[in-house]
Amino acid sequence: MSTGVAGAGSMPRADLAARLRDRARLADPSAARHAGAVFVGATRYTGPLAWLRLAPQWGRLVRQMRRMPGYLYHRVYYEPPFSLGTLGFFETQDDLMRFARTGEHRELMGWVLSERNASGGYIRIFYNVPAAPEASDRDEGPSGEGDR
Repeated sequence: MSTGVAGAGSMPRADLAARLRDRARLADPSAARHAGAVFVGATRYTGPLAWLRLAPQWGRLVRQMRRMPGYLYHRVYYEPPFSLGTLGFFETQDDLMRFARTGEHRELMGWVLSERNASGGYIRIFYNVPAAPEASDRDEGPSGEGDR
């Protein structure tokens, strides 16, 4: 069955529509508002040739990341002269760490550690900590005095 969408092959319309909705959701930066964990990192590459060597691995990494449960959104940023950074948004810290342990991610991190490819970088992980309940929301004891 042809759906008129390139690369759709014989995928049923309902499946294709669901995949397109998922892609639209993942491409929507507002999905990041629901993140329970955020990855912020950057790498200072040795130059444009390192970027060319990076491209195939980066493509595999992004495909893997988008397939991971809990992935919400990511964005890449540039800092002159040769730094590229990534913001990655995940539903939970466990989802983020599960992605960090994938083979694609570990392989890329090993590649980055080569002095031929990169000369520095950083990683920061932020996660949502539920706020403590307000004093008025806490249960009061039998005497009605609440916590002391």
